[in-house]
Amino acid sequence: MSKTYSKTELKKKRWIKVLITFLLLILVLGIALLVFVGLKKQVNIEKISNVAKERSDEVVEKSTPIIINNLVVGAVYNKEWVASESYYFRNNTKSSTIDLDIYNLTGKKGKFKLTTMTKDAVTGALYAKTDNTNTYDEFIAIASTNNNIMNNAPTKQINITENDINVVKKSLGFLTLFNNSVKITEIYNIVLNMEHRGRIIFVTSEVGKSNGGYSAVIYEDMNKKTTVIKYSFAKDLKNAPEWPIYSFRFTADLNEDGMNEIIIQETKEFKMKYDVIEYKDNKFSEVLSTEIKI
Repeated sequence: MSKTYSKTELKKKRWIKVLITFLLLILVLGIALLVFVGLKKQVNIEKISNVAKERSDEVVEKSTPIIINNLVVGAVYNKEWVASESYYFRNNTKSSTIDLDIYNLTGKKGKFKLTTMTKDAVTGALYAKTDNTNTYDEFIAIASTNNNIMNNAPTKQINITENDINVVKKSLGFLTLFNNSVKITEIYNIVLNMEHRGRIIFVTSEVGKSNGGYSAVIYEDMNKKTTVIKYSFAKDLKNAPEWPIYSFRFTADLNEDGMNEIIIQETKEFKMKYDVIEYKDNKFSEVLSTEIKI
């Protein structure tokens, strides 16, 4: 006598097969992820824009320098970014003396003169000298304008809480598989514009905890939504001279488009780099940078 199955039993068997297939898929993906994490020696997450290197001769020729601590990180004209290399090689008036507005973390210091500009033969970095006699404060300098590019000074958060650590872990998500320790180095409350305010969090791994080490920059907006602006992981820190530690420097509207840029520093074993981070179309990207040997 043949065995018969009810429709309910057949449906149950189909669902069991689907469930087993799904669990096997999850298991395979989990193993693949663990293998990927175990083999990966370096991970870098960041968005770098090349628009500053693609400017017309007219824009480059009319551009004026953006200087951070005597280093020319690039230039700007009519809200358009110009890479420092383009500015140096294609702007014929770069050596002219121009008026500069100089700002430090507390705001505008006054009007000064650009006196000389030279290119380091070894590093390729472009240096600018001004008649600013204060060499102790870090500063930003742009061509003199009627506008104040630093209206909303950032404020440093003094106390780090458990909630801040949880924010970092949630933001990093699967990246915690590489290293799940959290050491917040600094947090600043910043204003990008009146509609975009939030916190920028700088974090690294704790020494000796978990695998390798990482450094990250995270932005948390007013609605508690977070974005990983930069992340760098190295499995072997002793042999990773290009692995950076990120730190905050300024927020300022360098191209006067109504939106503040974030200026951060990357400190590596033998190099130091300034990055200008732009927030545009709900995304962060590095639009200008310069690097020197230390």
